[in-house]
Amino acid sequence: MSFILICILSISYIFITGFDRGRMPKREEYDSLGKMPKENTRYDTIHTTNTTDNTKLINELKSRLETTEFTFEERKRREKFSYNNCEENRIKLIEGNGVREYFARSKKPEKGTKNFYPDFVIRVYEFPTNEIAEQNFEILEKALNSTGRFCNGKSPQKLVVNGNEVFHLGTRAEMFKTYTEKYGEMIKNYR
Repeated sequence: MSFILICILSISYIFITGFDRGRMPKREEYDSLGKMPKENTRYDTIHTTNTTDNTKLINELKSRLETTEFTFEERKRREKFSYNNCEENRIKLIEGNGVREYFARSKKPEKGTKNFYPDFVIRVYEFPTNEIAEQNFEILEKALNSTGRFCNGKSPQKLVVNGNEVFHLGTRAEMFKTYTEKYGEMIKNYR
């Protein structure tokens, strides 16, 4: 009897309030965290430069990934990326011909799963000198970590610097974060 009463009251409520998803407040209306650009957003451009052929580190990374049953391929060149810094209300634009992007994907599913194959992306930003790379690393790291790491999305991301290159490792799922951490440390410590 009480079940029927609850059902009748629920249905009545829906009809009375005119349950309409279009009238419900959208998330954007009450949560603008990470929504850029905002009013008075400023844009800063970081220019990359394709200098020397820095393939030694990438070749070593590719070799290590392939021994652990990962595929590793270079993606089509994109010359523009951006990072939001919500705390400073700035967007950092990455431009130039010193940008490369790679995609790594496991040939084996994650342990304990049947259809979840770990994967991650590595973006490489190349600069004329180690000092410029370090300066830009600090700028990008600050943006990536702004507002508790939610300003640039919620997916796991890691930024490291090695020589005159800044590496951004990102993956789509928290369960694959260990791969970006592991290979990020390998890149950072490579000599």
